[in-house]
Amino acid sequence: METKEKRKKDIINTFGELLVKDNYPPIAGRILGLFYTSDQKYFTFEEIKEELNISKSATSKALSFLHNIEEVGFTYDENNKRLRLFYVNIEGLVKRISLVLEAYNEQTKLFEEVLEIRSKENELLNNYIDKSILFSQDILGFVQEKLEHHFKDILKAN
Repeated sequence: METKEKRKKDIINTFGELLVKDNYPPIAGRILGLFYTSDQKYFTFEEIKEELNISKSATSKALSFLHNIEEVGFTYDENNKRLRLFYVNIEGLVKRISLVLEAYNEQTKLFEEVLEIRSKENELLNNYIDKSILFSQDILGFVQEKLEHHFKDILKAN
């Protein structure tokens, strides 16, 4: 029978593998997996490094990446002002979803412009672009509505 700790490790590793598909470094995905699977709100640099059994350099690079995209933040320990405590930044996670939607929306607008300047010579590609526009409009409307519905409290805070 699978233990809870083994399952937690598997989930953390799967986050690392999965987020690579979204251009995250594998360690960054594992760090997010650690936050998601732990009841602990704050982690020190050393705790992250030890928990995931990764090097100081890999930990530093991954935390910098996650901090730069605002998915992980840090605060300082009250008792030791030099000790950083890292946490998952919920607002940053929701903001990232919004940014992905914005980029997808911009791509859809570009496709509309592309169709205006394309000739009729390559109907197969024109048809694909046309269907992509319709697909994107349907998806974007739905996802934006759900984003606002499920995360309205977080979106208002920003």
